Amino acid sequence: MTKNNKFEIQNIIEKILQKHNVDPCAESYYLKLRKRNYDDLVIEKEGEQILVGHYYHHPSGDLISDPVLAFGYNHGYWYPVRIELALGDTICSFVENGRRMIYPARIKEFKSFQRMFARNIRDQKWLENGVRIT
Repeated sequence: MTKNNKFEIQNIIEKILQKHNVDPCAESYYLKLRKRNYDDLVIEKEGEQILVGHYYHHPSGDLISDPVLAFGYNHGYWYPVRIELALGDTICSFVENGRRMIYPARIKEFKSFQRMFARNIRDQKWLENGVRIT
């Protein structure tokens, strides 16, 4: 978490969205960025779910996500839901009977993973050099 109580990845992704004139608080959006030598970076929101991740085309023609971070959205803040990897998903939280249930050990893993992912996005200069596809 950062000084503004947001995840590191939320901070960098919101800067990318703003650069491409996408309102991070909108009900829904879809932004796909491309950079040479990297898998496409996709940022999308539908209602209260946000997905941030890389996608590549499998030789079979399927579109594969690896990795993708899924967040819930509540009043401008993102919270961990799952990590999607080609080898399987890690569920960090879910809603049961109207209450959010969490797996504390998985939340810790998620926080570490999102920090690394945010650092990679910054180091790979997606903010400066990502080209909008859609």
